[in-house]
Amino acid sequence: MIASCRLARYKRPGLKSQMQGFHWMMVRSIPWAICMVLFVTHVQAAGVTDLKAATAAAEKGSSDEAIQLFTQALAAGDLSADDQLSARIGRGREYSAKSLIADAFDRHDDGHRLRDNAIADFSVVLGVKPDDASLRIDRGQNYHMNQQFDLAIADFTAALKLNSTPSTLVQRAASERAKGAYDEAIADCGAALASDVRDANLDPWDIYNERGYAEFLAARYDAAAADFDKALALGASSRADDVLWLPYQLAWLHIAHARAGRNDAEELGKLAGKVNLKQWPGTLIAFFLGQIRLEEVSAASSHGTMGRGRECNLSLFAGEDALAKRNDEQARKPMLRAREVCNIHTLQYLVAGAELDRIKK
Repeated sequence: MIASCRLARYKRPGLKSQMQGFHWMMVRSIPWAICMVLFVTHVQAAGVTDLKAATAAAEKGSSDEAIQLFTQALAAGDLSADDQLSARIGRGREYSAKSLIADAFDRHDDGHRLRDNAIADFSVVLGVKPDDASLRIDRGQNYHMNQQFDLAIADFTAALKLNSTPSTLVQRAASERAKGAYDEAIADCGAALASDVRDANLDPWDIYNERGYAEFLAARYDAAAADFDKALALGASSRADDVLWLPYQLAWLHIAHARAGRNDAEELGKLAGKVNLKQWPGTLIAFFLGQIRLEEVSAASSHGTMGRGRECNLSLFAGEDALAKRNDEQARKPMLRAREVCNIHTLQYLVAGAELDRIKK
């Protein structure tokens, strides 16, 4: 274009020639300008396109793909402020979901790292939106799973100030219970039971069970038995189709009675009529009633996670049965086995650890 101007200066073309030259330059410039607009538009749309694709992948349950696309969307640099927050929330939740899979396969370091990533994403968003109760809960859950219980309790407390619900109270109680703050956990479950708010996914019988577990860990066995019994009365009809629920409920009720020094054989025998005593976990009840030996309670299972869950429960309840009979040495081995095979996030893992600590003392 500079050369064209110099050429015009020396040849001094007429007005018509100048107009024709200007028109020629404009014609040549238009395609270039269009290409630049299209290029910029494509760059600006890349992040949004990746964000939409990431959301779709998350909805399909494709966590790896979703995380990659959320990361690409954020790296594109063209997302709006709101879209950046949405991408971080989406990626954080996918990190969290993927961490549970890692834990299920005993890749606990990977699970911890993935939750650290989730916490980082949620923390960025909470820096902008500190009053988002749902995000406080999301981050609190990840802190809890990483056994950072004080930080989890802080997030659940902040969420409760914004929107108090029974489910959040119970989640805070779980973190309090895990760190050994049993009085606080029991109080939170009591507050959840007294709340006028009802959560669609949380039944009163479930809250009674949660409080019962805290009371059991606090060695308040009579109180635990009372709560397990209340949960049984409230939940029996709604869980009638669940063949696992009643046997496990009866097992916890019996163990609480036994640890309290109460012989509940007659009561347990009556309730056992609703259970298949020849099939796991009904065989647990048959064992408690003295109808079979411990080695007959459960056959080996080849079903991976299901088999580990069965061995986890059997080990814990066998240990509790020995403790009820005041045989600490006999209880030690199954409790140690429970710590080996139970998922680290389960109540059984927690209880076995607490019982082993008491045995040492």
